[in-house]
Amino acid sequence: MENFRIESLEINKIGAFEHIKMDFPKKTDPDKAEIHILTGENGTGKSTILEALKNLGLSNREQEKYKIFAKIISNENESCVSINTSHSYDCKYWERKVSSKEPMPTQLVDFRRYALNTSITKPLNFAMFAYSGYRRTQDVKISGIKEISESPLENSLNFDKSINTESLQQWIFNTDYRMLSALRSKDEIASKNIYKHITVIQTILTLIIEQDLILEISAEDFKLNIVLSSNSINQNIIPFDNLPDGLKSMISWIGDLLMRMDRLKWKDDLPIFERNFILFLDEIEVHLHPAWQRKILPVVQKLFKNAQIFISTHSPFVVGSVDGAWIHKLKKDGAFAVLDGKPVLSEDAESYDTILDEIFGIKERFGDEIEDRLEKFRDITKEILKGDEHRLKEWQSIISFFKNQERPDEIMSYITPQIRQINRIRNQVLA
Repeated sequence: MENFRIESLEINKIGAFEHIKMDFPKKTDPDKAEIHILTGENGTGKSTILEALKNLGLSNREQEKYKIFAKIISNENESCVSINTSHSYDCKYWERKVSSKEPMPTQLVDFRRYALNTSITKPLNFAMFAYSGYRRTQDVKISGIKEISESPLENSLNFDKSINTESLQQWIFNTDYRMLSALRSKDEIASKNIYKHITVIQTILTLIIEQDLILEISAEDFKLNIVLSSNSINQNIIPFDNLPDGLKSMISWIGDLLMRMDRLKWKDDLPIFERNFILFLDEIEVHLHPAWQRKILPVVQKLFKNAQIFISTHSPFVVGSVDGAWIHKLKKDGAFAVLDGKPVLSEDAESYDTILDEIFGIKERFGDEIEDRLEKFRDITKEILKGDEHRLKEWQSIISFFKNQERPDEIMSYITPQIRQINRIRNQVLA
């Protein structure tokens, strides 16, 4: 069966948009997730797009559905969101009504029902989730084995509430206990099967941070500890609450996603890595070191091959980390935001300078003083090339200034071609 996916979005008179129409092309590699990256300066509506798209998975009974309409800039009959999907389903949302020419696909019907009712037993074959890098986790304490009563889809599309730290830690503790019980019964196959999704979390995080990572529940106080090691001898045990924000954020949303997937009833008990779902990620690189920003999206792209992922980001490291993702550039045009051209495929071989220039529109690479002198250097170079050498000493003085910087190599790499050109024309070494 073809994966359920979002094909296009139209927003009219909401937030930063007077009107915008976005198409979401299919992925080019069948063995990787379909990724759409939203870029643009603050105020260009990246988060509004994510909020609009997630409406597809919200029922009319959920107040979160109407959050986006707090941003309307016209009357309720003009401000609307239209979402076109596969399976011939197109839907249009206003502040208090919805219209569609076709019946809702069973994937969406089942997902919405499951999200509102924990007693539903019909298995799913589609789901939707949303996470934000700005989401703060709370300190929690569990008391022992306890069944998790909330639906595995509760708040799954709420960027502010999707991560429930208490449920996550309770799930890890319960899974740990069940795994140990299976081991006591000498059923190693069952113990591995019970623990497999926590193993996946640990594997994902290990690949990103390049250190072995283990999730461990303390036997003394039932609190979550993280065991980090670069080898089997030197281990560092850190309470979850004491982790740096970046690592805590990654563990929280990746762990929450796998916890929800583990608790969901899925058709044919399909493995998590083969499931069809849509994932919304709002600036998950916040608090992350650039080295981690470069690795998080490729890992997710490779593991969840049947997922469709929409991500907003300000990071050139995230954009430059993946091959085969679609980049949607947004820009300001007067009072509103618009698309800056058609979506383009990312190329992981591109330099960060190219990404900063072509994707983010940032041409400056250094501080203000260096940039001012570079601009002056370029202007003087043009004059010398035209035969006007009255500023030759000033030109050489700027080069000397660059050479005397604490780290001159990167700056000099920018101007060496021009220096060589002038030296070749004059047939003598001037700098």
